[in-house]
Amino acid sequence: MSNAIVVLNVSQTQAPAPNTLQQTGALISQGGTTKAPNTLTLVSTLAQLVSILSAGVSLTSLVYNAGTVTATTSVPHGWAVGDTPVSMTISGASPAGYNGSFVATITGTSTFTYPLGSNPGSETVPGTAVLGSESELLAMGTTYFSGNGNPAIYVLELGEGTPNEGVAALSTWLSNNPQTVYSFLVPYEWDNNANFLTFLNTQTAPNAKVYFMVTTILANRAVYAGLKCVLAAVETPNNPASEFSLASTLGTTLGYNPGSTNRVTPLSYAYAYGVTPYPQAGNQTTFTQLNTANVGYFAVASEAGLSNVITFYGQMQDGNPFNYWYSADWVQINLDLNLSNEIVNGSNNPLAPLYYDQNGINRLQNRAAQVLAQAVTNGLAVGTVLKTSLPASVFAANYEAGLYEGFLVINAEPFITYSQENPNDYAIGKYAGLACVYTPSRGFKQIFFNLNVTNFIA
Repeated sequence: MSNAIVVLNVSQTQAPAPNTLQQTGALISQGGTTKAPNTLTLVSTLAQLVSILSAGVSLTSLVYNAGTVTATTSVPHGWAVGDTPVSMTISGASPAGYNGSFVATITGTSTFTYPLGSNPGSETVPGTAVLGSESELLAMGTTYFSGNGNPAIYVLELGEGTPNEGVAALSTWLSNNPQTVYSFLVPYEWDNNANFLTFLNTQTAPNAKVYFMVTTILANRAVYAGLKCVLAAVETPNNPASEFSLASTLGTTLGYNPGSTNRVTPLSYAYAYGVTPYPQAGNQTTFTQLNTANVGYFAVASEAGLSNVITFYGQMQDGNPFNYWYSADWVQINLDLNLSNEIVNGSNNPLAPLYYDQNGINRLQNRAAQVLAQAVTNGLAVGTVLKTSLPASVFAANYEAGLYEGFLVINAEPFITYSQENPNDYAIGKYAGLACVYTPSRGFKQIFFNLNVTNFIA
């Protein structure tokens, strides 16, 4: 109304949508599904996973010659000629000696070969060939969904090929889709692959925020040493083909959804669902070797008087527990999210604009302090939040002197001090005076108790 007594000017302050990156994981497939290469498919149940699995291809003949079987498919199989090694499973053939899982070589558009130690005799029923990645992916999904309430998970189809081709495809996919998937469960065949190790060394920056769960063997326990992006574990020697043990661990970590009533629990000693335990009798030397190398395994929690299978020990290959880097990533993600939100809202709120001055710096520090306080509440950080406003040199000296032990400290260098030290930054709107020191939460790994037995009466 032109003659209104009161005119209201309305602005809106919006809260940021939660970042869900850390609840996002993917099972890696190399030809195990019907999906096109570089396709990311979300599955919520095992049935949904089964519905996208490759059905395999019928065979017309199996011919044995001097330790090698040549298989011919009823239609062109679509696999890249020359690829080797390629995991392949033959089933339904007769004699039964032709059946099993083998390392194949793709020799033609409708042929492949695989090694076989002895001649089963002339083939009477050729059976079906399925890429090993299909049965492996089914095992991943079976174990993953055996956990209680595991969230939906993606399947990343990289296309049929060798481990080297799979690693190259994943590297390209990550470059094209950064910060899309937090944790990957990788195929067995990638263990100790030279190209995979080279790739992993490109993912170790403190702010990388991408992790790989790798099933390894005792002999390879040292090859991932120092890699913060790798959680490695071995399976029991009698692990059934229908099981992929680390899928359970992936389910546990993706189930973290930090909140005041849903605090993040340590991964060490977490229950493992659908997992066959490693026999403890006679394997203590093996366990010591694995523990020394920060490689995990799964065993019954008999020491705790429980029959549950649990995770030993949930360590990354740099020696830090999984929760350490999970906490660091959560803090990075939420500091970025909330500080950005403060700036955007402050640029659209006429009642309280955010200016580059001392008041503006104080508002940003307060917002950061809220994030750290939430980290404590969520079980991700230890200590009491402390805000300081000191020159960077004084803050660093205090830190080195141990004055901040037991605190989560957020320092915001004062506006005048910072501007004097960095005279060119105000003109370009740059402020680099915020700093934080904090300690992530972690669980117990081992307890030592000193017990003295005596005949004396106290």
